[in-house]
Amino acid sequence: MKVILVGDYPKDDKIQTGVQGVLVSLTDELLRHDEIDLIIVSLSEGTFLEKYHGKCTIRKVNLRSSILKARREFRSIVLDEDPDIIHLQGVVPGCLLYSRKFKDMFVVTQHAILRKERLWQVSLFRKIKFFIKGIVERYYLSKIQNIIFISDYNKELYKRGLNTHISVYHATIPNPVNRLFETGEQNTKSPWNSELYFVGELKKRKGLHVLIQALAQLKEGNYNFKLHVIGGFKEMAYKKYINALIEEKELAAEIHFCGWKDTSEIITYTKEIPIFVLPSFQETLPLSVAEAMTLGKLVIASDVGGTDEMIKDGRSGYLFKPGDFEGLTEILSVVFNNMEAQKVLMSAAKKESSKYSIETIVEQTLNFYRTII
Repeated sequence: MKVILVGDYPKDDKIQTGVQGVLVSLTDELLRHDEIDLIIVSLSEGTFLEKYHGKCTIRKVNLRSSILKARREFRSIVLDEDPDIIHLQGVVPGCLLYSRKFKDMFVVTQHAILRKERLWQVSLFRKIKFFIKGIVERYYLSKIQNIIFISDYNKELYKRGLNTHISVYHATIPNPVNRLFETGEQNTKSPWNSELYFVGELKKRKGLHVLIQALAQLKEGNYNFKLHVIGGFKEMAYKKYINALIEEKELAAEIHFCGWKDTSEIITYTKEIPIFVLPSFQETLPLSVAEAMTLGKLVIASDVGGTDEMIKDGRSGYLFKPGDFEGLTEILSVVFNNMEAQKVLMSAAKKESSKYSIETIVEQTLNFYRTII
């Protein structure tokens, strides 16, 4: 089976979460299958793809310089390679490569819900940009015949947005967790501590300020803790806001910004950190939650999008209303006051994480391919 996998690959070895993490995991796993002849089409430049030289065919298309040129180049690639499947991870901008000529073999995995994310952009420019991208996404999703939804949440939004009962061929297949996370384990032999971590792009939608406000209340209650922030700022206005908030709450000593780390570094760095927090205002099915579950962490996340499909409140983790820093404060105080009791929830999350195994997800994806073919 010849498969063209299309998407924005990482620019370097600092693998980010989300679509890029999924692309890397899928690529690595598909290369393990002898039945798959894989062709990578990257929409981004960088050094990361050098690791795949000699393992598969690598092509690059620069959508951001000229859409018409990119469409011609992609059409030429498809005609040359004659694939059975063209699989695009994420909708915009890759959907601009779509052609009716390829419609029967073209598969899209929809990740972000752009019309929802637009609400959390901090500048007028980005609001306009996401508004336009949302229009493009809606237009092309109405044409694409084969869709993979990563959660029931985004499948339902698709139905509402296009006012359809989903006549296209579709499946619900969650994002896979990189194999490396399956080998990493929470160090349960070490004494419990009140350290916690966050992973992701630092922007308003991810809600880091909500976590900081909760920690400020904990500090007033004389709790000791340490927050490790893994990732980088995406929005400079938000960076200024976060720095001012940390200064105002006098939390500089309790919050450590680690920058971006690759998968192996995240696993090693967080080995002794028992708690993962994701205070987002909008998610579809956050990969960082699945990764933390796989590592056996205690996961605390805002109840948005598909997070309630991953975590059952009080049984395999904790959920709180988005933006409710007082609710988050209450959860953290309960956790810090009785760390031992959290092991039951962590074990439950670890067990649930098996459904995000890369082997399971790729087999489901291949079955989807086979049915299309």
